[in-house]
Amino acid sequence: MTVATDATDGFLWFMRSINKYKLDIQVIGMGEEWRGGDITIYPGGGFKVNLLKEALKPYKDRDDLLVVFSDSYDVVFTNNAKEIKQVFKKLDAKVIFSAEGFCWPDTSLATKYPEVKTHEKKYLNSGGFMGYASQLYEIVTSSEIKDQDDDQLFYTKIYLDPVMREKWGIKLDSRNEIFQSLNGALDEVNLKFKGSHSFMYNIKTGSVPIIVHGNGPIKPEFNRIANYLADAWTPTHGCQSCDENTISLKDVKDEDHPRVFMALFIEHATPFITEWFQRLVDQNYPKKKIDLYIHNRIDYHQKDVEEFLKKHGDEYKTVDYVPPQKALNMWHCRNHATHLCGKHDCQYYFAVDSDAQLTNSDTLVSLIEQNRSVIAPMLSRSGKLWSNFWGALNKDGFYARAEDYLDLLNENKRGLWNVPFIRDCILIQGRTLELLIDGYTNGDLDPDMGLCKTIRNKV
Repeated sequence: MTVATDATDGFLWFMRSINKYKLDIQVIGMGEEWRGGDITIYPGGGFKVNLLKEALKPYKDRDDLLVVFSDSYDVVFTNNAKEIKQVFKKLDAKVIFSAEGFCWPDTSLATKYPEVKTHEKKYLNSGGFMGYASQLYEIVTSSEIKDQDDDQLFYTKIYLDPVMREKWGIKLDSRNEIFQSLNGALDEVNLKFKGSHSFMYNIKTGSVPIIVHGNGPIKPEFNRIANYLADAWTPTHGCQSCDENTISLKDVKDEDHPRVFMALFIEHATPFITEWFQRLVDQNYPKKKIDLYIHNRIDYHQKDVEEFLKKHGDEYKTVDYVPPQKALNMWHCRNHATHLCGKHDCQYYFAVDSDAQLTNSDTLVSLIEQNRSVIAPMLSRSGKLWSNFWGALNKDGFYARAEDYLDLLNENKRGLWNVPFIRDCILIQGRTLELLIDGYTNGDLDPDMGLCKTIRNKV
């Protein structure tokens, strides 16, 4: 069981792992308004407990049915039900909760926890637990909890009560044999591969956790690791997820192609601007299915834009040109483009900066066919370590070198990668763009960083 009110990209990746291992799943709360507070900032999540009460009710008398509950926006399964059951039985408990290295949300309770061995995790994490249905139902209905109260504190108080802990046979997965909470433990785990199978190995406990949880403020690093898990990518078989859920435009008539809003941005004097325009013209996509938007801040390039529009403007479905005289700043022009895309009922928003020379004439088609909510081609400079993506973020949300950055940049690892930052050329599905209107503005961040932060928070 899991609680999810929106089918975010994180939820879809979770579901990929569920389907990969043919696990039965009951999603609770999909389409409902989230009433558990902003748990990214404050304690909360009692709404999950209240939803679970109703979901478990039909199974309240089943003392033979094992139920796994986990979060879904930041969780990946790495093995099947048979393996989960085997480990659970070895742990000799009726209910097992995930364990972590932080006492949250009430640190004053830390001294009340039972002691554990060296390298084991001491504190309860409510992002993953499992047990027999009858026990779980008794636990979640043992007391009232408000929707905005903290679910982890609710379960913690139960675990710390020796009577209730004994009554329901509750233990913590202190050695991370089923559940691996990654916050504070990134240096304790390694990715491992065996043929077409990828898995996580805990070097401190020697365990191979099955349910991996990117809890806390480590979502970008969890996403990097999740690029490989659930057999998504392995050294011997490469990218096994790249061909999943794709579409093909091969036999689609020109008039039936999706409508694309192509937003071009010239924000600084750019060499080879004529070649840039020509490569966009050369994209193998019917131009009558493209609404063209150009924002040019540079007087020097006014003639270049006018010549391009004179020669090719009539080939496109619509053209909207914003010249330097309009004096729109970088944030305003890009947010303006997202609004126009919506007005044109676009199915895709394709933003290209003048730095991005698309030497592959099938770039747009290839990106659409991948059928992802947000996607970018990898762009690089010959002989340089520069690219249009970051593989990791530091604690302040800026660039950090990812462990696999050079492998990706040099194409030693080819695949489809979830990264925290992209720039210069981005394709966004229209239904996703609805969540990102005005998303280029995010605090005092540059437009590209602002958009990526908005995407990380909303998609």
